[in-house]
Amino acid sequence: MTPGTSKRVAVIGAGPSGLATVKELLAEGHRPTCFERAADLGGVFRYQDEDGVVWRSCRLTSSGLLTAFSDFPVSDAQAGHMPIADYVEYLRAYCAAFGVTPHLRFGTRVDAVLRHPDHGWTVRTIDANGAHDERFDAVAVCTGLHQHPRVPRFPGQESFAGASIHGARYRGPGQVVGKKVLIVGAGESGADIVAEVAEHAAELVLSLRRGVAVQKRITYGRPGDYRTSRLSQSAAHWVAYTRNPKDDWKRNLYRIVFFPLVLLDKVLQIVHRAGWEYLPLFWSRHASEIRANLATRRLTKRLLAESGGALTEQFGTKSDDFVRALARGRGRRAPAIARFDGPRVLFEDGSHFDPDLIIWCTGFEARIPMLEPSLADAPRYLHTFNPDVGASLGFIGFLRPAFGAIPPLAELQARWFALLQSGRRTLPPAREMRGAIASWNDFRAHVFRPVPPRLEHLVDHTWFADALAAEVGCKPSRRALAGESRTFRRKFFAAPFVAAQYRLVGPHADPELARTVIGALPIVHPGPELINHYLRWAMSRVLHRALGAEFAPKLALE
Repeated sequence: MTPGTSKRVAVIGAGPSGLATVKELLAEGHRPTCFERAADLGGVFRYQDEDGVVWRSCRLTSSGLLTAFSDFPVSDAQAGHMPIADYVEYLRAYCAAFGVTPHLRFGTRVDAVLRHPDHGWTVRTIDANGAHDERFDAVAVCTGLHQHPRVPRFPGQESFAGASIHGARYRGPGQVVGKKVLIVGAGESGADIVAEVAEHAAELVLSLRRGVAVQKRITYGRPGDYRTSRLSQSAAHWVAYTRNPKDDWKRNLYRIVFFPLVLLDKVLQIVHRAGWEYLPLFWSRHASEIRANLATRRLTKRLLAESGGALTEQFGTKSDDFVRALARGRGRRAPAIARFDGPRVLFEDGSHFDPDLIIWCTGFEARIPMLEPSLADAPRYLHTFNPDVGASLGFIGFLRPAFGAIPPLAELQARWFALLQSGRRTLPPAREMRGAIASWNDFRAHVFRPVPPRLEHLVDHTWFADALAAEVGCKPSRRALAGESRTFRRKFFAAPFVAAQYRLVGPHADPELARTVIGALPIVHPGPELINHYLRWAMSRVLHRALGAEFAPKLALE
């Protein structure tokens, strides 16, 4: 097809990733049809008693500010951790604003996606009227990573006669009141389930195979992810984001060359921890609350130490509510499960528990059953395109930021996918894409050292956003920022890392909206922390200029 030709595109899934993909395809003049097996939009955020993967009181683990799409900002009331019902309404408003709704086909399950012998794809769907085959020029798979619950198997498990559900089937306190509950795992959803169950169960045990990297949901009175700014993420990875021993020589050189500034950095860290992390633990009139604060901090640090890496070297749990519940004695920890013995669960340390209910918060399997395995399981360039297939098949939202949110990353993938269908962007040669995939795998293994190999979809949110934006052509440049006010530049670098920055330049830019959103952002970094981030970025930049690409900062604007 020639550049500019309108294509017929199938979009599978009407969650945030699918909705953004439809919207971006429409912006490029294409003809999308979005297939959704459920009766309404929202994907995994849609609460249903009999369907879905969220519970009644669930709310976003990332703030609305950082979860919002780049050209559809949230209101002030939505900027915190939205309840899922509010987020679905945000998505509904997004669809109405951009004319997405007429292109959604609900109650339609995609059974198979097959390459057509001549060109394009055949999509086989099943709805109330039976099975149908339709031809499309391109397909975007937007079903995501949270469709197929993963439950591990242990010796003797078949002998357990009690109730057992995956966390995706937890709906609320009514399932646990008065029961002895064993919860296995404490990822993002699991951690919130633990905190809620601890308030209602007769007894709670949390089994953890390894420690957990925990970030407070609220910091300095704001959502914790407000501290994710371009400035805080700009220094080289090895300065503050990974402690891989292979980087020790770089850190030692850094400390020698900049010894006085590194010393200042350490002093500022001490001041920051004392004034903004430790002293607030005592801001209560009740001794019991102070004790709980201190116990929560101690347990959080212990869980991080047992995780095998630093906070920024692994996927994170963005709430410490479950830690506080354990610190207050509303539940206890146990190590990994060793085996089952009838009604009894035995742990690796020899202890045991006789639960009435087991909740498996053990994640999901990354399966795409409508595709043949050679397509579904192949490595993807920037987690989006199979080098052997090209741009006609895109995978949108099949990633997990260590800290951050999936929707703004999926939106960048969607923008890239839509531009490729129009011929306004082209993919690199297949060999180059395979080389990039190999390089990313090496980078991931180096930076995310403690992470199990099965979590191959893990990405660094800020770095990955910039990498996608470069493909789209919407990554801001220093030249573009030079014309902005000093106040705006300060907000751009030091305020929260929002998707609106990727509407300043490039295809479908909306500079006025971007300036409005970024200009209204708060800067939540305390003074000592702000100076620290600036020093690390500046020192990284000096080494990069003097010694080359191996010392490159994590984020950089050309």
